[in-house]
Amino acid sequence: MRELRAEVEKAAEGLVYTSESDRPFEWFELTGGAAGWPYGADEFARRIGAAAGAPVEERTLDRFFKPHIETVDPLDTRALEIRPRYEALKKLLATRLGDARVFRVGRIEIDTYAVGSDGRGNLAGVRTVAVET
Repeated sequence: MRELRAEVEKAAEGLVYTSESDRPFEWFELTGGAAGWPYGADEFARRIGAAAGAPVEERTLDRFFKPHIETVDPLDTRALEIRPRYEALKKLLATRLGDARVFRVGRIEIDTYAVGSDGRGNLAGVRTVAVET
């Protein structure tokens, strides 16, 4: 697990998820969380202890990373320079985690998780916050 965590943290270092507030990606791990994986958004919210009734949705890795990879402003040289790093993070999550998917929990400040099975019974990946008003 330490090796996976080190790889993910290195790939995510200095990257942020762009929304109304740019927030960093942080390592996320839910010990034993891969039991019964893959499961849906409601079960994910239950397992992480989200507030009852909190809105929850599932997205694909492609949709999650789209603003940083596919829809980058062609005049934004900084975004173009770091796009390969977002591509590498997405590829790492897709290849090192089983059935990787994205869950969004909450309103306005939305806790967002890109996770999958680590192959050892845990759910692992990255967490960030998307601010959407």
